Amino acid sequence: MNTRNSINQINKVNPINFLFFALCFLLFAISSGYAAQPSTPNPSNPPLVAIFPFENLSEDKNALASIMPVLRSRLETKGLEILSEDALNRFLLKERIRSTGYISSDMARKSKENLNVSAILVGSINSFSSKENPEVGLSARLINSSDGAILWANHISATGEDFTKILRLGRIGTVERLTSKVVDKLLESFSITPPYKETESTYRIAVMPFQNKSKIRDAGMIATYMFTVELFKNKRFVPVEYGEVRRLVVDLRVRGKGELDLRNTEAISKSLGVDGIIVGTVELYKGKEGSFPPETVISARLIDARKNRILWYDSCQLNGDDGIIIFDFGKIRSLESVAYKVISKLVKEMGKAKWQ
Repeated sequence: MNTRNSINQINKVNPINFLFFALCFLLFAISSGYAAQPSTPNPSNPPLVAIFPFENLSEDKNALASIMPVLRSRLETKGLEILSEDALNRFLLKERIRSTGYISSDMARKSKENLNVSAILVGSINSFSSKENPEVGLSARLINSSDGAILWANHISATGEDFTKILRLGRIGTVERLTSKVVDKLLESFSITPPYKETESTYRIAVMPFQNKSKIRDAGMIATYMFTVELFKNKRFVPVEYGEVRRLVVDLRVRGKGELDLRNTEAISKSLGVDGIIVGTVELYKGKEGSFPPETVISARLIDARKNRILWYDSCQLNGDDGIIIFDFGKIRSLESVAYKVISKLVKEMGKAKWQ
């Protein structure tokens, strides 16, 4: 074969090879999750987002007034268009929405129809203190207005002393400065695109409101929201937005917390299409007292909703001094941070459960 014929033949084959390798790369990208990487808003056409007032579970009635403006400002700097407060308040009044820390899928769709929003940000202020060592803790979830699915979720809590470095430099002494730091940290991972998860290897989970045996009034709900966030971050689970769970709790008249009977298990499984249901109890939720560090004990059970059996159970206890390496390095000063570490450990262990 002469050189010219060889070159012509190669030129004919190359486009086919190129298309073949391009297709292989595309399939690899999809299987590896590249097709669903977090995206940033388009500056020329920013999505419209409604920010519901966070549920205030702290002991400070002024927490909302301090945190919500900062949250709104930070989201605007990320290129989002935020629904006006007047329009939001009219909608909340019209639909008689009183609890704004969560949202059902039906209400999410109504917000899309009436307000033309792409998503709704809901969340809770779990702690807010302006004492000598200020403290702020937040849980947040971004909900798709089309179907009520969670697009993004995160949790963060900190005290002013958490930023202390050598010679006590860097300590934050005011709750205003700490709020700014915490909100920035909360939104570091913010995305309008949910993380890619393999549908075949994930389980849809409903988190029931946790029973609270502690002396802190809303510790049960704080744990419920934390569990939802941590499940969202785990590649094996797809949590249901708590607003949907709450709707069923009301409809089915589920009164007891920390447990679930067979009838309600079947009803929740059928209505929400979940593989599993989590029930749990906050046994202890105690802040720092004198020289004693904050401490938390939380237990949880995973019910296989398809077979009506307990698939996994565990309990975890932790105090803020358990992780100290030397001096105060590794010390956890915030009760909320201790609780979140407990829940992170529980979810990690739950991920090892064998579904059959």
